[in-house]
Formats: sequence, C-alpha cells, structure tokens
Amino acid sequence: MTAERPLTGIVVRSGVLGGVVLLVTVPVYVYVEAPWRPLVARLAAALVLGVALLQLRRALVERVSAAGASALDEARTRGAAEPAVPHRFRDLTSDVRAALRSRRYFDEVLWPRLLAFTSEPPPRPPARRGRGPGLAALRAVIAVIERRP
Repeated sequence: MTAERPLTGIVVRSGVLGGVVLLVTVPVYVYVEAPWRPLVARLAAALVLGVALLQLRRALVERVSAAGASALDEARTRGAAEPAVPHRFRDLTSDVRAALRSRRYFDEVLWPRLLAFTSEPPPRPPARRGRGPGLAALRAVIAVIERRP
C-alpha cells in the first residue's frame, strides 16, 4: 500500500474479507431455517461494513495526525504569558479589548475605572453603533486624564 493511496489497500482488504465472509456465510445461510436467513445475511454484511469503517477511520486519523496541528489546536495549547508581564497589565489589556467590542462593557466597567483616576470627568468618547469607543477616542480620553492634576 502506497502512502498516496491508502484507500486502495482498504478496498483490497475489505474485498478479501467480504469473500471469506461470503464463503463462511453461504453454508450457514443454506443450513438455517427460512426466518433466520435475513439475519445471517445482515450479520455478514454488518461484519464486513464494520471492519471497513474501522479501517477507514484509522486511515483518516493517520492522515489528520500526519498533517500536523491546525491553527485552532495550536491556539488552544498555547502557553500562558511570560512571567515578566504583570498580571494586572494582562487584565487591563483584556478590559480594553472588551471595552472596544462592547459599549455596555465600556459604560459599566471601564468608564467608571477611568473616572476614578480624576476628580473632573473627561468628555465621554463618541458612541459607535453597538460597540465601545474607538482606540483613538480612548487614547484621547486617557491623554486628557493624564494632563489633569
């Protein structure tokens, strides 16, 4: 069986198995009474089909494992952030990302945190349709907060 044609080997093995099962099943089929004959035929077909499906499954698993991990698998197994990055900084970056995606998250979580840094509230950034403020608007608000005493 070549590496490019794994299905050829499966077809050949399934054909040989089908022939052997046929040789065993025909005498049993003739020997049993008429009401049991459909059961014998179905069991023989199920045996050949089951073995063929198991071989196909094994070939598929080998092909997928030989292809390597997908980008989703690599992202799922990616390690944690470097220990040099402080935990609070990672939390803050995830808060900013969430605030950029969701106006509600910005209004209820990030905006109160930004207001806690100053006594005078800065101008609220313009709303975007269903999303939080843009990154440029958020930079402008932070710059205003940094300039105030």
